[in-house]
Amino acid sequence: MRQKTRDNIFISLIALAVVVVSLALFFGAYTLCMFFGDTAITLDVNKRYQTIEGFGASSAWIYQDMGDLEPSLQDEAMELLYGDSGLMLNTFRYNIGGGSNEIGGYGEGSLNGTNSYFIADRFTGDYSVFADESNYDFTKCAVVDGMFEQALAKGNITHVVFFANSPHYLMTKNGKTHGEVEYDNNLKEEAYGAFADYLLVSVNYLYENIICKYDPQIKVYISPVNEPQWKWGGASASQEGCHYDPEPLGKFYDVFYDRLTAYNAANGTDYIMDIFESGNYKIPDSSDVKKYLKELAKYDWFEELDNISVHSYGTDNSKYYKDVFADHMESRYPDKKISVTEYCVLEFGVVKDMSMGVYNAQTILRDLRDLGAVSWSWWLSVSQGDYEDGLIYWNKTESGNVINKYKRYYVMGQFSRYIPEGSVRIEAKYSDFLGFNGVDCVAFERPDGKIALVVINAGNSEKKISLSGEFSSYAKIVTDNERDWQESEGAFDGTLTLSPMSVTTYLLY
Repeated sequence: MRQKTRDNIFISLIALAVVVVSLALFFGAYTLCMFFGDTAITLDVNKRYQTIEGFGASSAWIYQDMGDLEPSLQDEAMELLYGDSGLMLNTFRYNIGGGSNEIGGYGEGSLNGTNSYFIADRFTGDYSVFADESNYDFTKCAVVDGMFEQALAKGNITHVVFFANSPHYLMTKNGKTHGEVEYDNNLKEEAYGAFADYLLVSVNYLYENIICKYDPQIKVYISPVNEPQWKWGGASASQEGCHYDPEPLGKFYDVFYDRLTAYNAANGTDYIMDIFESGNYKIPDSSDVKKYLKELAKYDWFEELDNISVHSYGTDNSKYYKDVFADHMESRYPDKKISVTEYCVLEFGVVKDMSMGVYNAQTILRDLRDLGAVSWSWWLSVSQGDYEDGLIYWNKTESGNVINKYKRYYVMGQFSRYIPEGSVRIEAKYSDFLGFNGVDCVAFERPDGKIALVVINAGNSEKKISLSGEFSSYAKIVTDNERDWQESEGAFDGTLTLSPMSVTTYLLY
């Protein structure tokens, strides 16, 4: 028996050694090939995936304070974001506030409070007043609405998402736009309908009086809840937010859907419910996105929705977490599209160079490819200060107001400017599937028939890429350490060149 045991151990050790040597030889050969050979990308237009709906960013907070800017700078900001010379974003995320500025906001110097259209002294305990538009003063958000109108005037916006971080403070248990304690379900159950009415009246005013001036066919979404998993309460609260456990969230959405459906039928509108702006989609994680989805799926209206909105916080550029969530959605909710509606880096200290540009590009690319997102939006379109949350920055200097943009801005444009709505993702296989050489890519067939190929080089050396395909010409757009959206054209010869630390978009035809 002992001899047999020794023999088994010996055989196992030999097998293990063979496996180790084989892996060493494989990785050695693989590494040599990747470092000294070309990276090959193979495109297959017959393998088609999601259709892109667009790219966007949020108007939250800073817009209401941009009245301090001279009109030329306001227009510069909107052109940088929504104009033909800028990012050409087609999705505007409009923040409908809970009115925190009326009750003291979030501290001196904070820009995180919001105004509200509702006239507070009209409420005396009867929540039906929120359904009557005569109880609203539609001049109270004039600065925000002015910026919204400037953005629409650029002519590229096709989707508007009206989202709320908190119900109006008159509807909450503690009369604030955040919970008294952490993880408190702060929306009063008897105010579910009033919150729905508040959003519908506000949105309808903005649609009829601003959106319709430019394009009544713009798709309008209403997202009543934002990141319901998080604590949103206690003494450390610094912005509007409302926690919902899964069951109260489902019950509120049930009321909201009924009100929305009735409103659309009565008014001939076509507003769409957007859910549920998950704080992240990381599995496993304390956000427990699976538990929320399981609860919401119990309702009949869940089947009527074709999209689930999530945020990329906590997943960042990870391929693994994107694959896990995509697999979960495909197995449980295969008819639901995925939209990424918020992302920023959540760090103090604005990193202006290509290290942040490449990192953000990897996040966007992998959300589009590995998660299968149909749309992708940054958090704040305009920020202020030294926090990693803005696409552009409005800063006050001794010489006056200035608008600054950094590498993350140009990287966003490598996607948003060249992958228009209606583009379809196609197969883009690359030989370095383990990512050793820092190259990553995603490809789309655009409505005009051109192939948009976005390629990231995260390495510090130039890379040569061998690309298969029957193309005669290409346009090349590069953002790297030295260049921002530098354009060139040439005859396609099967080889593409990537500069160090770069994001390059090729339009192939």
